[in-house]
Amino acid sequence: MNGMMPAALERVDRLYDETPVIDGAQASEFTPRYMREVRDAGVTATLVTVAWNHSADEAMARIADWRERIERNGDVALFGASSSSIARAKAEGKVAYWLAFQNAEPLEGDVRLVDAYWKLGVKIVQLTYNGRNALGCGCRCEPDRGLTAFGRRVIARMNDLGMLVDLSHVGDRTAAETIALADHPVFSHANARAVCDNVRNKPDELLEAVADKDGIVGINAFPAFVRRTRTERGERPTLDDLLVHIDYLIELIGEDHVGIGLDLIENTGKEEFELLASDPEMWGLPDPSGGYRYPEGIDSVRDLRNIARGMAAGGHGDGRIRKVLGGNWLRVLRETDGSER
Repeated sequence: MNGMMPAALERVDRLYDETPVIDGAQASEFTPRYMREVRDAGVTATLVTVAWNHSADEAMARIADWRERIERNGDVALFGASSSSIARAKAEGKVAYWLAFQNAEPLEGDVRLVDAYWKLGVKIVQLTYNGRNALGCGCRCEPDRGLTAFGRRVIARMNDLGMLVDLSHVGDRTAAETIALADHPVFSHANARAVCDNVRNKPDELLEAVADKDGIVGINAFPAFVRRTRTERGERPTLDDLLVHIDYLIELIGEDHVGIGLDLIENTGKEEFELLASDPEMWGLPDPSGGYRYPEGIDSVRDLRNIARGMAAGGHGDGRIRKVLGGNWLRVLRETDGSER
């Protein structure tokens, strides 16, 4: 990327600016200032974590908070509940915010709540978050006993609605059983285990199975999922390491099934990092400042265009870059359009 001629750099920046850019996973704290940073970074739509280990009451309150937050910041934000919101956001210079659950705990064992959340704008639900719940097992479960009967009922109802079934934190057996049943399975923020051996990354057979269902894998920029480094000594991966995952997935599952889901955690408090540090085998250890620095060259949302620059420098064509930046997510999100099936 550093060797790109000025004319080539200008061309790829123009390509980035013209493309609807969609980030399939964000877990940052969205202050008004940060919402402007996301807009200024050229993001057109992002899937934000609205709930995970929360009760139904808490999840409802958090949805209400997000809807109010979007309304208060209407000069840079709009609510994303259909694919048309992405075109509108691009035209108006705003960001369309799609609500996502990173755990199915807010269902509280009641499949009817799938419909309730759907009508409130939640279009993607991850079944489990690392551990075991009423639906199945996460990637830290030993052993992974697979889907429960309740999990199968939830997936069936999600299929009826067109809701995306996220498997990013889900255990391998539970994920395999889910992919077999789900109409719209995705890994919104996960990498290839063959490139970086981390339990949160996914084996080739599951990546291929999601692609066979016309799903998507969103490249995750969290450092321990990109490349193992001694983060406690200040080491970290680079943008080039992230691009290796993109290249690998394009080769493995094709350019139509690769997107971005950077899993950024910006503006969060110290307690968030303490939670991650409690499982260093998966998350790695904090750096000397006590936080987790993302790969060099993709330090924050402001650097997102470097993915386009890096792909161009690596020989990827404009059409492929557009797909990875947002075109593939747009295709998948269209599957959530409509309130009934």
